[in-house]
Amino acid sequence: MKYKAFPLKSINVGRIETLHYGEKTLKTAMRKRPITEPAYVSKTGFLEDQQEFKGHGGTEKALCLYPSEHYTYWQEILEGVENHTALFGENLSSTGITEDNTHIGDIFQLGEAVIQVTEPRTPCHKIATRYNVPDLARLMRDQGNTGFLLRVLEEGYVNPGDALYLKERDATQVSVSFVNHVKFFDPKNQEKIEEILAVDGLSKTLRKSLEKRIANKFV
Repeated sequence: MKYKAFPLKSINVGRIETLHYGEKTLKTAMRKRPITEPAYVSKTGFLEDQQEFKGHGGTEKALCLYPSEHYTYWQEILEGVENHTALFGENLSSTGITEDNTHIGDIFQLGEAVIQVTEPRTPCHKIATRYNVPDLARLMRDQGNTGFLLRVLEEGYVNPGDALYLKERDATQVSVSFVNHVKFFDPKNQEKIEEILAVDGLSKTLRKSLEKRIANKFV
């Protein structure tokens, strides 16, 4: 069977390091670089990749993808974007895949690995510190260009230059954009939350959070 291909601008990994931005110091693995040789993807992500913050990584957030099309928007806000790789510390800098046309539960082939979309990425303060733009996380939320996270269904090697191949669209067709909108702008809409919870591929972490909202009656 022939699958639709989406080229990747780069496939990126990084190690934890201490970086200095003005008067602020960050311990982070955000400064990722493209792989130059085959890299193995395990259930928790690339073996060569590290995560400093406990809220990142793990089996439900093993990989992060960010659409390179969004780079154009950030050129007027951030410095040096035109020469940047892994702008927001993503493992996969994609082309043709966006929050609007990708759904929770969609399954892709990446080299030998098989991966599945689990939830939108939640922007954190470290990206704001890195670029010295205090409201950067808010801008990402408002624009909806957050990128998203994936789990690894089948482990395997990935080579530089590999593309993503769409293997299966999730039947529920709940887009990443839809989930972003509910999370950030319509957090008390029980009907929409239940629509998200109906997606089998939803991450366990986000599922737990949304179920808690309903159980607590959005208090």
